[in-house]
Formats: sequence, structure tokens, C-alpha cells
Amino acid sequence: MHDALTRVQRKAGRWLREWTPHLVQYRPVGVHPSSRELAAHPGSGTAYFGVVPGYTSYLVIPDDFYALASEYTGLHGKPHRQEKVPPAFVVELTNGRVYADNFESVAIISADGRLVGDVSFQYDHRQMQLCAPQDNNIFRQAYFQTPVDVPGTVCSLLSGGGAASGNYYHWLIDSLPRLHLVREAGLLSAVDYFLVYDKTKSFVRETMAALGIGAERLLDVATQPHLRARRLLATSNVRGHLTHTPNWAFDFLRRSLLPPPPVERPFSPNIYISRRDAPGRRILNEPALEELLREYGFETHVLTPYSQAEKTALFAQARVVVSAVGAGLANLAFSPVGAQLIELFPPSFVVADYLEFTARLGIGHQFLVGTSPQASTSRTNAQRDDLLVDLAAFRPLLEKALARTATLV
Repeated sequence: MHDALTRVQRKAGRWLREWTPHLVQYRPVGVHPSSRELAAHPGSGTAYFGVVPGYTSYLVIPDDFYALASEYTGLHGKPHRQEKVPPAFVVELTNGRVYADNFESVAIISADGRLVGDVSFQYDHRQMQLCAPQDNNIFRQAYFQTPVDVPGTVCSLLSGGGAASGNYYHWLIDSLPRLHLVREAGLLSAVDYFLVYDKTKSFVRETMAALGIGAERLLDVATQPHLRARRLLATSNVRGHLTHTPNWAFDFLRRSLLPPPPVERPFSPNIYISRRDAPGRRILNEPALEELLREYGFETHVLTPYSQAEKTALFAQARVVVSAVGAGLANLAFSPVGAQLIELFPPSFVVADYLEFTARLGIGHQFLVGTSPQASTSRTNAQRDDLLVDLAAFRPLLEKALARTATLV
């Protein structure tokens, strides 16, 4: 029911934006494709700060995994074994604007009224892929709200897509590491406010607090979807093409959030992450799986009620992690070198996000594709398919993972 209501609200919002003219003077009048070229233009009020040069990223993907990987178009196609990563940078815009009233667009707009293409986010939900800046849906928009003027320096941490829906994975990987780029550019101490999607999210407040940034310095698009700042800081995407995650992002998260603050309860080093309260990718034979795992000293954890400190502490001491694919596994960023992951997939959603995590972090990775008795026929809904785990096939993977961690201290 909630999902259906959300779809109706999004459709109504899209209709309102595109068919109800209001304050159309705030629509961008064109595109600046390159922040660097914009900054080189005299009188633009723009400064460009290069941080990480472009490079070619490589990822070893076993052939058996690659063969089973989901063939979604767009962002979830076959995983890339090689990818050209563009330079990472920060751009400073005098009197820059941010418009972000829908999941598929983050429009960064310069003082001359043009979209700054390489720091904006544009997504085509029909094709399920990123699109060119000139195809950003803000150019089809007719209804605009009056911008809220902020007399200070605002740093945008918006990254669009799943981040806009409040997904923990996208906050941790696509939003939070932008602070590293701003800091390396020498601009972090000048920031008055940080723009996020929803400052009521506990993981947003708690991770920012761990970095010394209090809730009073957070602005959000839930209440201010159109904002104009005296100085606006925006960054390139953390993941250049939203696939490969750079090592610097993991280094930033580990330096910033480890060690976690003390928590009251101890944890077993062998943990099973349950998705029983999630809308999809639940283990249908979970009681039998948990019974097997208890033989080997595993604890079950449902992450939703945990504080950020508890989640970080749980994964920081983990030696073996078992879980269906999901956002909670983003916490592997805090796990030690030599830890092991057994990742469980429905046939419809075999993706390489955490295969890449483990490769970058020195964590072992095994996987098992289950069966989905009621598989979705819709490409959009298939990623929520629940699954049955073949326990006979799972047990040897578990014993191999435990053997590999026997020498960890």
C-alpha cells in the first residue's frame, strides 16, 4: 500500500512540475558542460578545485559471478571490469542555486541561470540510466518554487537517485565522502551549512556529528528544495559513473568513523544480517538458515533500530558476515582486512556492489544465488524478489569462510 501511494505521489508531482506553470523564470536557460571551463571564464564568479586526477579503475570479477550478474540496462548492467574514472573536483559558485524536488534530478545552477552539468545529477527512470545534462528533467519543468536565500557558504551533499530516497548505502558511499573532496580543496572550514536530503534521518545526523558537524548546520531539501547561496560548493560524483567506488572514499570513511564510540553490548564476530523488516530480498526459509548458523556461533541482527555507533561497532569487529544483498552491507566499509562475506542473491538481482567493496577492502567474498518462488516479471520490481537459500549448498561456503578467519586476531 505504501509503495503504491508513493508511486501515485511521484506521478502527481511529475504532472504538477511539468504542466502547471509557476515562476518559470527559475528554469535554467542552458548548460555549462564543464565546471573547469566555466571557472576559466572571466567574471563567472566560479572557482574550480581539482582534487583527484582521472584514472582507469580495475576490478577482478570471477567468471562465474559475471555469468550470473543481472543484465539490467543502465546502472545495473553487467559489472564493469575496467572503467575510466573522471577527475574528482569541487566547484565554488557565487550566488549558485540548487533545485532538487524529485529523485531523478539535482540541478546545480550558476548565477547566469545555466545548469552546471558535471556536478548536477540527471537520471532517466524509463531507461534506468544516467542521461546527458541537457536532458535533465528540470528543462521540462514548468512549476518552480521561490528560492530560499542563504547568506553564507553552503556545501551540497546531494547525489540523487537512491540517496534522494533516504537509502543508507547511497548516503554512506555517494554523499558523505564528498566532504573529503571539500576538505582536500581547503574549503571545509569555510562552510556554514551542509545541504542533505533529510536531516531527520538518524544516520545522517549521527555520521555528521561524528565529523564534528552539528544538526544546526544541516539544511535539507525536504523543507528547502530550492536554495540560493552566497557561495555554493558542489562536487563531482564520488563514483564517477556510479559503478566503481574509489579507494579514497573508503579511506575517508574509515579515518572518519573508526574506531566507533563505545557501545554497551558485546557482539559475536560471526553475524547474520536479517532483512526480515525490509520490503524485499527477504530470506523465505530464514528460520532454518538461522538454526544452521547458530551451530557455528552466529548472532542475528536487524539493523534498522541500531544507532550508527552500534552498526559501525558491529561490523568493525565482524569476522564472518552473512546477508542477502542490501544497503546494510555498506557497513562493510568498517570491517577489518581478512573478514569474510557470504552474500545471498535472488536470481533477478545479482549485482557487484559488495563484490567491489570486498575487493577494495581486502575482505573475502563468496556468494550463493537462491531461488525466488514468486519472481517478479517487472524489471523495476525484480530487485525486491524474496529468495530461498539452498542450505546444503550454503554450508560448505560457511565452513570455508570460518576456516579463512581462523588466524585473524
